[in-house]
Amino acid sequence: MQYKGFVRALKRLVISVIKNDFFGMASEMGFMMVIGIFPFMLFLMAVFGWMGNKSYMDPILLALSNIMPEQAMNLILSVLSEVMIFQKGGLVAVVGVIVTIVLSTNSIAVVLKGLNRAYKVEETRNFVYTRLLSFIMVMVNTLVLFLSINLIIFGKVLIQFASVHFHLPKHIVIILLTLRWPVAFLALYLMAFLSYYILPDLRGNEAFKRASALPGSLFFCTFWLVGSWGFSVYVNNLKTYNLVYGIIGAFIVLMVWLYYTSILLLIGGEINSQVYNQLERKANEIRNDFANLKKIDKHPS
Repeated sequence: MQYKGFVRALKRLVISVIKNDFFGMASEMGFMMVIGIFPFMLFLMAVFGWMGNKSYMDPILLALSNIMPEQAMNLILSVLSEVMIFQKGGLVAVVGVIVTIVLSTNSIAVVLKGLNRAYKVEETRNFVYTRLLSFIMVMVNTLVLFLSINLIIFGKVLIQFASVHFHLPKHIVIILLTLRWPVAFLALYLMAFLSYYILPDLRGNEAFKRASALPGSLFFCTFWLVGSWGFSVYVNNLKTYNLVYGIIGAFIVLMVWLYYTSILLLIGGEINSQVYNQLERKANEIRNDFANLKKIDKHPS
């Protein structure tokens, strides 16, 4: 019985993905993401620089290098090294931050549009509100990355300090050091959850909204990490894209990777939508059953 239910849910998911043209929507999202990813990285560099240490970017770049295809990562590094705007002070840096914020919010805004389609809701909020929401999500993602980076970096320092002064066994130290890396998964999960919970214009039961955002977030994080790693291994070893695209191969690889990310975001939103609708249906059935019981109590046969 459970198997049949799973097959029906999977069938509904596939039909909805095709009907809503998620593959076409993912193309638009991927295009906006490729425009927004460089400004967002520059924005992170500026924020971390003002916090006193641009080296906070290193763990982010290291984590990306373990997931992204090598050529796409080299493209990002080359752009970050060539853009000098944040190495200058005063008005130039301020203008640079404003530009990066605008472009970064554009990419979040198109994610918002895609998730609305996944949840099958129309956008009723005004332009200023949605842009402000997109800006808040940029800041939230920055904060989550900053906290996770500090936990990874300073967590190692604290564990080594405890190892020396409290004579922790070596195997305990290894376990604690290894456990720091799930923080990266949790940070990604938190960003996905907040995106699914905050961005769509979904009005209804808040508890259902929170609960329904969980499975899509897990789906996105799992398949994004595994799929990105597999895509990276394929691209780094075969390098067939160079035979077709030549010197722009790295840019094409980045576009494909972001396209894949966009599809997963939309499918995760569709999974959440189905879970949300299922929760509402069950709640309505319970309310109807309760109402029928009250009628029977008032008018017993």
